[in-house]
Amino acid sequence: MTKQIRTLSLTTTILFAGAAGITPGAAQGVGPDPDGADIVVTGSRFGSRSIAESPTPIDHIGTEELNRGGRVEIQEMLKTAVPSFSTPRPNASGVGDFTTPPTLRGLSTGQLLVLVNGKRRHSSGDLSTSNGIGRGDVAYDFNSIPSAAIGHIEVLRDGASAQYGSDAIAGVINLSLDKSEGVSGKVTTGITKQGDGEFVDVGAGFGLAIGDGGIIRTTVQYQNRRGSNRADPDTRQQYFGTNAAGLPTAISSFFGSGVGLTPSNGTLDPREATVDRDTSYEGTAPFTMKAIFVNSELPVGDAVTLYGFGGYSDLDGKTANFFRRAGQDQTVRSLHPDGYAPYGNFGLRNLSAFGGARGDDLAGFGWDLSTGFGKSLINSDISNSNNPSLGNASPTEMRISRIRFSQWTTNLDLTREFDVGDGTPLKLALGGEYRKEVWRLLAGDPASYINGGVPIIGGPANGAAAPVGAQPNPGVSPADATTGRRNSKAVYGELEKEFFDRLTLNGAVRYEDFSDFGDTVNYKLSSRLELVDALALRGSFSTGFRAPHLAQSFFNSSLTNFINGAPVLIRNFPVDSAPGRLIGATPLKPEKSKNISIGAVAKLSSWTITLDGYRIKLKDRIVQSSTFQDARLTSLLAANGFPGIGGAQYLTNAVDSTTHGVDLTVSGTIDLDDFGKLAVLLAGNYNKTKLDRVAGTPAPLAALGITTPLFDLTQQVRITDSQPRSKVLLNLNWSSGDFTLGLTNTYYGKVSAVAFTSLTPAQIAVLTQNYDVTLVPVSATSPNSQVIQHFKGKVITDLQLSYDMTKEVRLTVGVNNLFDIYPSQNIRSTVASVAAGTNGSDNGGTFPYNAISPFGFNGMSFFASASVRF
Repeated sequence: MTKQIRTLSLTTTILFAGAAGITPGAAQGVGPDPDGADIVVTGSRFGSRSIAESPTPIDHIGTEELNRGGRVEIQEMLKTAVPSFSTPRPNASGVGDFTTPPTLRGLSTGQLLVLVNGKRRHSSGDLSTSNGIGRGDVAYDFNSIPSAAIGHIEVLRDGASAQYGSDAIAGVINLSLDKSEGVSGKVTTGITKQGDGEFVDVGAGFGLAIGDGGIIRTTVQYQNRRGSNRADPDTRQQYFGTNAAGLPTAISSFFGSGVGLTPSNGTLDPREATVDRDTSYEGTAPFTMKAIFVNSELPVGDAVTLYGFGGYSDLDGKTANFFRRAGQDQTVRSLHPDGYAPYGNFGLRNLSAFGGARGDDLAGFGWDLSTGFGKSLINSDISNSNNPSLGNASPTEMRISRIRFSQWTTNLDLTREFDVGDGTPLKLALGGEYRKEVWRLLAGDPASYINGGVPIIGGPANGAAAPVGAQPNPGVSPADATTGRRNSKAVYGELEKEFFDRLTLNGAVRYEDFSDFGDTVNYKLSSRLELVDALALRGSFSTGFRAPHLAQSFFNSSLTNFINGAPVLIRNFPVDSAPGRLIGATPLKPEKSKNISIGAVAKLSSWTITLDGYRIKLKDRIVQSSTFQDARLTSLLAANGFPGIGGAQYLTNAVDSTTHGVDLTVSGTIDLDDFGKLAVLLAGNYNKTKLDRVAGTPAPLAALGITTPLFDLTQQVRITDSQPRSKVLLNLNWSSGDFTLGLTNTYYGKVSAVAFTSLTPAQIAVLTQNYDVTLVPVSATSPNSQVIQHFKGKVITDLQLSYDMTKEVRLTVGVNNLFDIYPSQNIRSTVASVAAGTNGSDNGGTFPYNAISPFGFNGMSFFASASVRF
């Protein structure tokens, strides 16, 4: 059903902003100006300008800075260069292990827009349903773009929906491709201190001059990364025990129950003494990636320039899921007599192609006409698995699903200046956009989802109904396969005028109409006031919006979540499905935002200082609901033809929020005379998000007596506290002659997560000693509490040394995480906790670290690289 909406939000501001795109001819290959200041084009379509003159907060990260630290993934490069940018290192989250969810200014992944050469980049098609940052969102696949193809990156830290459309609520990241001539190449390799996580990255580019002033540059890249593992041995009971009558007993899930530390269920099987207990995996997932990207432009006469860019990437990755022990009902013991860890095998393919033409005079207007296509293809397979309901006949390798997402975008941008008689022109920009999107979810192999009817074989549950579908996630059936489509049409305009050589005023407006959600109007008013030559004030007020991704409306999946250590089959229902509506799901609405930003810029000799405060109010945030898990829910679904479901969730507009924050950057260069130069960057971000509204329990569930809110404490804390509220960078780069020494210090502030949803006072007393926790009562009548664990902030220090052997050849060695810092550990399982009736929050003692860690948990690593350019 189509729902018509209109958002009319008038914005009055003090800041320069751009309109809907980028200045024709200015989208690519910009660099330092003659005075050494970084030039940016993002957020403006009236020409490039230096960061100090920009009325919006923008970070410019050049190739030199990107390549520090031996990092080969774009997001890892950005983490140590942009304080308000963050991303976790997910674990066992499927596709999310390779499209790690990026965030900006403390908001969610979907509230960030990514551009390539100023044009909208297609996202991945995968909806994250894991219990981590980015849950319920769709991320961009940064790995699909070779880092070797990047010329520089611009990060606009301001609401920009009036310029760029949907998603640009927290800001915009523009990846500007390299368009230099000549040959370049780089080989980087590294390994962790623990001897795992080895990687090799090889990139090469060739830029060839064509025609009169044209260029075509081709970049190829190959990456191979092996996995790392920081999991601990699994001391739980693995095999059935036996009782006094010699009959099998169910396995204990408690820490230590298989090695005699804590009581077992029945007499232990002798195999417990010899079984390999190093069965769990917590670390970075291995992958191999191959990519090619082309960037080109060709002047045609004096009036027109043709341009084109795009590429193809192919990533194959593997993730290890939670281990299924031999005594679990999810194990076909004839196939896996000692248990098994199912492996997710993912193939991520991305294809993109953009082409266009631009010129300076179309009836007096500068113009830029472009069209571009992007497609994400994701194949999800499982290996070392089984479908218990097929018994001994179950295959161990199955296709789970295929996801296809495509986006076609066409833009026409026009700019013109009018002489109004006061020495500075009135600048006008106009434009239009048409975008078409298609999202498809395709079925997996029949063996991955069918109910084979074979009961559980062996053990105390012998003969009972077996779990249905491949482990850990049943595949997509033909009944669940679906296709979603939509198109959008937008027109936009912008005016800018400078007064008295001191004051710049700008206004932008965008009207957009979606075939499935109706229309929206968004504004941005902004200005920059130069008080004196060295000091300027800037500010903006804007409205924004985010249309739900098609995956958020149509995604349908089954997955096995481990809740309090027990596997539970969870269904994620599409919002317009019959079972979804039955338990309270409603069609999604677009998010709406109001952004205010006020700041100052000081330019003092070779130093630039910026300070910007902001407030972002978000209405109808799109989130994934609580996991509703209750026998009454299971019975309701079964009675309506949906049996065997242990829990359910869906996407919903459950939350309103307000995020306050401040960004500070201080950058400059110190001339040390005969001892070289020292470049300094001190930058920090502080943000805090509070929830203004949280929807209550859906009426159909409340009628059953279920009290779980639509968005429970676990989900709330994920939004408000699972990303660092504070992050500070101190980057020092000393150069002298042929040597360069870089020192990067990054402080990641405290993060938090719900560790337990219900513990007794006695359990809390045993478990939480020496841990930083907050207790939240389960209810007004229960003595039990939910436990939020806080993980303290840490400083990560990286060091690298480079030597220029010749003008063309550079060698670099370095150490990341120089002091081998690890995050604070999860609340650990102990003998005392088991005596109190509970494990810790570490999956029965196997997972010491939480996946929300903003710097991962690999510890110290070493790298070396050799690069050439000529």
